Amino acid sequence: MSKRILEWLNKHRPAIKDVVGVSLGAYLFTSRVLTTATVTGPSMAPTYNANSSTSLLLVDLVTPVTKVEPGEIVLVHDPEEVDGFIVKRVKALAGQFVEHDMDNPGTYLAKHSYEGKYSVPTGYCWLEGDNPSNSTDSRKFGPVPLGLIRGRILCKLLGS
Repeated sequence: MSKRILEWLNKHRPAIKDVVGVSLGAYLFTSRVLTTATVTGPSMAPTYNANSSTSLLLVDLVTPVTKVEPGEIVLVHDPEEVDGFIVKRVKALAGQFVEHDMDNPGTYLAKHSYEGKYSVPTGYCWLEGDNPSNSTDSRKFGPVPLGLIRGRILCKLLGS
């Protein structure tokens, strides 16, 4: 390195430390504690996007997936799209049964249910959108591994 660069680095060392520290702290916080997620489309209406096309949500990344309960809304790695995420409600966990909705059974349930019921396997959860007629969820792609859950939705920050 040239002498000028070294002098500049030495002169600005405290500021550089502050910038790196804040950046690293912000990265760790948003990747390990809390982050935000955007929900677009009607799949979670009326809970989200009832009157707009987008909602911004606050996501808890700390709570272990083993603490997720039926009824909670979660951010999940999309099982059908490598880099995608989806927001859905947990309908059932391992050992619980999902019943056929005769009006909208979905392709997965239509093939894999027995007498109108399906038992969620160990290590998986069943996810559904709040708007069944406009949601791609477990009724189409089946149960989702708990390891795909990124976090629990805490609250809505913006949108309807």
